[in-house]
Amino acid sequence: MNLITLLLHLFDLFLLVFPQINRNMKNLVQVTIGIPIYNAEEYIERCLYSTLEQTFEDLEILLVDDCGTDDSMLVAQRIAKEHPRGNCIRIVKHEKNMGVANARNTIVSEARGKYLYFMDSDDKVTDNVISLLYEKAERYNAETVWGSYQSFANNPKLERILQYPDMLLLGEDKLAEYECQDWKEHLQQAVWNILFRTDFLRMSGIKFEQHGSLDDLIFHYRIQPLVKRAVLVSDITYLYYIRDNSISNFQSRTSFSRFEAINAIQTAECLKDSCKSLVLKSYYDCRCTKAMRQSFFYCYGILHHRNMMDQNVSDKEIRDIMKHPATLWQIMHFKRYIAINLFFYLLGIMPSHLMVAIVNLISKRRGYT
Repeated sequence: MNLITLLLHLFDLFLLVFPQINRNMKNLVQVTIGIPIYNAEEYIERCLYSTLEQTFEDLEILLVDDCGTDDSMLVAQRIAKEHPRGNCIRIVKHEKNMGVANARNTIVSEARGKYLYFMDSDDKVTDNVISLLYEKAERYNAETVWGSYQSFANNPKLERILQYPDMLLLGEDKLAEYECQDWKEHLQQAVWNILFRTDFLRMSGIKFEQHGSLDDLIFHYRIQPLVKRAVLVSDITYLYYIRDNSISNFQSRTSFSRFEAINAIQTAECLKDSCKSLVLKSYYDCRCTKAMRQSFFYCYGILHHRNMMDQNVSDKEIRDIMKHPATLWQIMHFKRYIAINLFFYLLGIMPSHLMVAIVNLISKRRGYT
C-alpha cells in the first residue's frame, strides 16, 4: 500500500467517524425553502416567521435579494440575527434587479437541500408543511409533492380553496393526465407549495422565464409532462394573500402597460410551443385546448383593457395570439374538443379586424364587459 492510498483510506475513515463534518463540507440539508425578495417590507416578517416555526428541523431558508427599494432585507437580516433559528437563513444578493423568474433560477442553482420548496414573500405556510410534504416525498420517492392551499383577498370573490384529493400519481404521464382529464384547472398554476426534488429540477433543464406574473404557468406546462412520480396532499399547507396592487390582480387595477400585454402574448406563444412535443401523448388534444383557452383569455383581457394601456396593441398582434399550435388535420383527429379547437383555429387565421370584432361580441354577450 503506497502513501497516497493510505492517506485516502484514512480520509474515508475520518468521514465515517465524523459524518456531520462530511455533511457540512458538502453544505447539504434536507430541504431548502426558497423565497425571492423584492419590496415586501410589509409582509416579509409574517412570511419568515412561518418558515422559522416549522416542525421540520433540517432546512435552510434561502432568500434572494432582488434589489428592491424598501427595507425588506433589513427586516430579514434583523430576524436572522434575533430569532433562535435565524442561522437557517441564508441570503444571496443579485447585483441588480432581475425579476422574480431570475430570482427563482438563482434559488434552483443555489439550493443546498435535497428538496426545494418555493414561497412568495407575502404569503405564509402552516408549521407542518415541510414535515408533511417531506414525509410523502421520502416514502414514495416522489419528484414532486403538491400541498393544498387557501387564498385570501379584500375582495371575497377572489378567495378560494384548492384542495387536492390524497392521491399517488406514479408513472410516466400520470401527473399530466390528471391535469388534462378535462380542460378545467386541476393543478395550481403557481410554483409555490410544491416540494420538488432538487436534482429533478436541475436535470430537467427548465428555467423560469421573465413574463411578468405568468412565468409560473409556463414552467408548469413544461415540467408536468416530465414528472413520473407525484403525490397530491389534501392538507391545506399554504396561505396565499392576494394584494390589491398585485400584477396578477387585474380586477382592481385601473391602468395597464403595453409591456404587460406583450408579456401575455409571449406567454401564449410559450404555452402553445410546449404542446408541440406532446403530439403523440394521449392528452395532446386537452393540452392544446388548455393553451388555446388561456390564449383566448389573454386576447380578451388585452381587448377589455385596451383603453387603459399606455401604448396601443394592434389588431394583428391580438389576432396572432390565437394561432393554433396544431394543424387542421391534427384537430380533426382529436378525440376531444374538436369543435372548440376549430373555432380557435379559425380565429387565428381570419382577418384581424374581424377576429377582434368577434371576440368583443362574445365578451358582450357573456357579460364580460
